[in-house]
Amino acid sequence: MIKTRIICSAAVAAAVIGSAAAASAYTVGESTGRVYYSGIDTYINNYPIRAYHSEGRQLICAEDLRNYGFKVDWIPEEKALYISPDYSVTEITRDSSIKHSVYLANKRAYDIVYSDISVYLNGQLIESYSIDGRMMIKLRDLERLGRVEYSGEQNYSAAFIDGLPMTDYVPLEDDLDSKLTVVLDPGHGKSSWTMSDTEKTSAGYDYYNGGWGEWRHWKAGSASEDCHGCDGEGTCWYPIGNGDRDTEPEIDLRNALAAKTALEGMGYNVRMTRTTNNENPSFKQRVSYCYPNNDLTAEPDASCYVCIHSNAGGGRGSAYIEAGGRYTQKWIKTSFTQDSNYLGECINDRIVAQTSLSEYAGGKISGQGYMILFNKCPVPAGYMEIGFFDSSDLNILNSESDAIGKAIADGINDYMWN
Repeated sequence: MIKTRIICSAAVAAAVIGSAAAASAYTVGESTGRVYYSGIDTYINNYPIRAYHSEGRQLICAEDLRNYGFKVDWIPEEKALYISPDYSVTEITRDSSIKHSVYLANKRAYDIVYSDISVYLNGQLIESYSIDGRMMIKLRDLERLGRVEYSGEQNYSAAFIDGLPMTDYVPLEDDLDSKLTVVLDPGHGKSSWTMSDTEKTSAGYDYYNGGWGEWRHWKAGSASEDCHGCDGEGTCWYPIGNGDRDTEPEIDLRNALAAKTALEGMGYNVRMTRTTNNENPSFKQRVSYCYPNNDLTAEPDASCYVCIHSNAGGGRGSAYIEAGGRYTQKWIKTSFTQDSNYLGECINDRIVAQTSLSEYAGGKISGQGYMILFNKCPVPAGYMEIGFFDSSDLNILNSESDAIGKAIADGINDYMWN
């Protein structure tokens, strides 16, 4: 059975914002829910606007209304956003980049985070949802200024605001380019003993105290500066030879490539940290795939990262490694640990349900939350230990790569939808 996580609804999040008694349960910036990309084409006076949804509510970004004939004024000293129609506007430019969502519809877009910001529409306080720097409001609230209608037959929702420019309705073209990005990591490949010093440097490893390896943590608040021996959890220095394997690299790569094929068929963009067994990237190099063009100074654009491994020690079955530590890297959300574990759970549930692999250790390996990936990844990270390559699981791993890859992809898709 595929498990489903229950998350705090947007309605609860909004109630928390308005309740002084409940506010103590949250801190500003803490995740309280989810916003998803909408598959319903949405318009204001027939001009298309980007739309989202949460708990059945069609949402738009308050700040986007500036392009639709509205004044949107931020008053810092009041921590308030004021929205009102600007009836002096006589012309609105149609945003041709807004198209019908094909691959993004109903996938995770943003966390709703607890906020002390209030939003007012024409002077009246309305329900709002903070998404870390911007505010979402319900399309339905624009009824205060005109009318809002929905059409299931035409797959559209629309607000009509009296006194603002109007245009003709035009159905949106399909957007076949916008996709969520998933990073798949098949782990170590080439043995460190066969790598030259030049190859090790190129792969992102450091030479320290007579040996090659890498630092477990980023410097707190950084996404590119190694800690160089901080007092974090576990041992900060990780020798390169610790990742050397014989049988495992090919198994992990087959599973990752099968997952890539399945994910691309679902409409995801996939980045691989390695595509051959002649590569041995450091974690610094691997997590760089979470960023556009591997640029660690940019904002990450991947939705999640999945580390695909096989276990050792003679056991049986599949599990994910539980995140649980003091993670201080840049970009991670307050829900990083929760989301990482849910991602691992979704994938493992699918593997157990769709392949011949059993569940190992109740599906979760605890006590290893200090892993480098968790300390350096800027997005939710599922760390999988899929079967034991030194037990009878090896037969399953060798014969069911396609099924395992499909299960990984299905688990990732489950995570994106919940």
